[in-house]
Amino acid sequence: MPEGNFSPPVFIEGQVEADGLSVRYREAGQGRPVFVLDTTGRRRSLLHDALADRYHVYSLELPGTGDSPVNTTSQSIKDLAATAAKAATALTAERYTLIGTSLGAHTALWQTLQAPDQVEALILISPTAIRPQPVSANATRLEMHELMFAHPENAPKNAPVSEEIFAKEREMARRLSSGVHDGGAEARLGEIRCPTLAVFGHKDRLVSSEAARVYREMIPNCNISIVYDAGHCIIGERPEALVNAVVDYAEQWETFIVGRQTGLINP
Repeated sequence: MPEGNFSPPVFIEGQVEADGLSVRYREAGQGRPVFVLDTTGRRRSLLHDALADRYHVYSLELPGTGDSPVNTTSQSIKDLAATAAKAATALTAERYTLIGTSLGAHTALWQTLQAPDQVEALILISPTAIRPQPVSANATRLEMHELMFAHPENAPKNAPVSEEIFAKEREMARRLSSGVHDGGAEARLGEIRCPTLAVFGHKDRLVSSEAARVYREMIPNCNISIVYDAGHCIIGERPEALVNAVVDYAEQWETFIVGRQTGLINP
């Protein structure tokens, strides 16, 4: 976690073509490349700033999320992951650490499975691929936003997406079967050989608590971090705990203080 006279990094915006799509991104920092996939698009967070203080960070806006145009090209999470992998290859020839949040984590999981030689370490934050909790198809934008948090009073402190973005992302999620248990991904978790960290909020209402056990047991080199008093949107409720876990793991990988069979609790 940056301390003292830390000056927030300056992110530069750009775009790269992949699979006929314009993938927009924000870039900052120097050092080892780190790619971040999340549905907040190019909005910066404390995590982005902390990573860019140590690494060369590329924050990719997944096509069809955030402010990007509607994505009708990707017909599955695998397609979206393949596009993200091609975008990453266009931006760096080096192997990279891959970080994904929620739908971005589901995408990062498949990106690692499809391009294992590119990814040297994988960090999944609130991944939804395994054991997602059922959510009403009729849930409104504000109801979905509230479900992201362990404490409803935290929801207003974190602005929800607009109705337009919500409708666009919901339709894409439906088409990609996001929010539905991904048996194909679960069956292949044993193929992931790079150091992996999966981070969950202790009170996540969108993912079953059983999911953490599946990742730890099936991925050969997987550590688990459970953040107390946080829901699905960990960055919105326990940002310091999330930053500490992710930055520490990105720095240490296999020498991470927590062994494979032990869960890390951030009190």
